[in-house]
Amino acid sequence: MHSNHAISLGHEFIKQIDEQDHGSNTEYVFTLISKGSLRISYQDVLEIHENTFTLVPAGIPHRLISGENLEIWWVGFCPNCLNLQENSTIMQPFRQVRLGAMPAVKISPQRLPYIVTLLTELQDELKRKHHDQMDIIRSLLLLLLNEIKKSTSLSHSPTSSPDKVTAALDYIQQHYLRPISLKDVAIAVHSSPSHLATLVKNSTGFSIGQWIIRNRLTEACSRLLHTQIPINLIVEELGWNDTTHFIRQFKKAYGDTPAAWRKKQTAKQHHNLLLNSDH
Repeated sequence: MHSNHAISLGHEFIKQIDEQDHGSNTEYVFTLISKGSLRISYQDVLEIHENTFTLVPAGIPHRLISGENLEIWWVGFCPNCLNLQENSTIMQPFRQVRLGAMPAVKISPQRLPYIVTLLTELQDELKRKHHDQMDIIRSLLLLLLNEIKKSTSLSHSPTSSPDKVTAALDYIQQHYLRPISLKDVAIAVHSSPSHLATLVKNSTGFSIGQWIIRNRLTEACSRLLHTQIPINLIVEELGWNDTTHFIRQFKKAYGDTPAAWRKKQTAKQHHNLLLNSDH
């Protein structure tokens, strides 16, 4: 995988993928399956075949179940680092997924060669170093996002989240940096706290509180990775009252303390940059 502080890209041929633990990304990810098939758990179990994009916004729970004879490209990116917002037009497919649409976008076989060309150009650009590199990388990413948007025919599955659950997750996404609670979310979506808590838990497997924490932790990862802000200030900015409590929740989610996670991720970035400079 080639990476820098804002974007990473991978291209692999994989004979078989075995079931993986439940997880979520700290970045936005889209994947192109150009050959083979993939099964993922996202609300339901989805069978994804060739000529298909999958879209996973940051913080959305999902799980890889299996895959066979895959040729797969993936791109992970930090929207804020590239001056992209989820509510912008080009990012609408990701927002639709966050609000309950299924994360699979079928593309026309006629468009596949052009899309692969864009991915190859992006891969090559990530290996280079020059003063306008990020402008070119962002332009290539926008062209890829435009291909996804043009191909989007996302629709809610028959078992997708109820309207109040969708509205609740949207409210959390828009307000998670504020000190919100189950009661605040329930008022916003015109529901009783107990009824909404049951709906969200049954529909997503996570409580309202867990969704709020998940969004904050995802943002914490972004700030740890892309800024030098001290951890105690990140804790304050993201609404935790207790640094120790934040560290405990972060370690439970990612297996490391925030400081150790930041150090490892920085080391990975430096390693990848050194590899890229040798090419």
